Amino acid sequence: AVVSTQSTGEESMASAKHLISLVVFEVTAIVPVILIIYWAKAFGGGFSWIEKSFNKFNYHPVFMIIAFVFLMGHAIITFRILPLAHRTKKYIHATLNLIAAIFVIAGLVAVFQFHAEHGYPDLYSLHSWLGLATVTVFFLQLLGGLSIFQDLVKGASDEVRGMYKPWHVVAGISMISFAAMTIATGLQEKYLFMKTENYSAQAYTMNFIALILFLWIINLVYILIVLEKQSPQDDEYSVLLSRQDSVQ
Repeated sequence: AVVSTQSTGEESMASAKHLISLVVFEVTAIVPVILIIYWAKAFGGGFSWIEKSFNKFNYHPVFMIIAFVFLMGHAIITFRILPLAHRTKKYIHATLNLIAAIFVIAGLVAVFQFHAEHGYPDLYSLHSWLGLATVTVFFLQLLGGLSIFQDLVKGASDEVRGMYKPWHVVAGISMISFAAMTIATGLQEKYLFMKTENYSAQAYTMNFIALILFLWIINLVYILIVLEKQSPQDDEYSVLLSRQDSVQ
């Protein structure tokens, strides 16, 4: 009876941790999207894809935050939070990343067109270099994940999947950390370009976006490292490793 009570208490604690972490994650993933849209409308002049419009740039930060924070963030925590079969979670993970890729491409098109139409140089700042590294890792991750882990047609062997999985996970966490740094430096760069007044509503909006993003990345890493999987019995990685051990 004591063991049963202790087990029930541990399960309740684990459920509470999942719930609290998920609530914090949702708040810190949604608020930056709302704030960056608010910034674009209130201080950036809104949105327009008309040629040579200065408002075309505003699509860039909005699309990138939607892609890397909201969509990719949810894709990454899928395996920790959702109590579903591994294959189902894998399809959700892939779908969210593919949708994110569309937003990333649209965001890149917006900023490069904006630069070309107004004669601004490309890829010279720390923000742009971090962004280039982040986007490169993302598309390599997407290509590797789709080619190795997909099971719609014959994919990679269990041994290859088992060896690649840790690198895929590490690269994913690194990429999302790069994304947070890239967004923060981008906000600071825009802050300087617009000669934003100190202690103004615009300055506070940008600062709050950056602070919330760092809370978001801390909570995301906590979810990935500390929280147990909701369906550990369906952990494909453990299965792949056990198969490798049996072969050896």
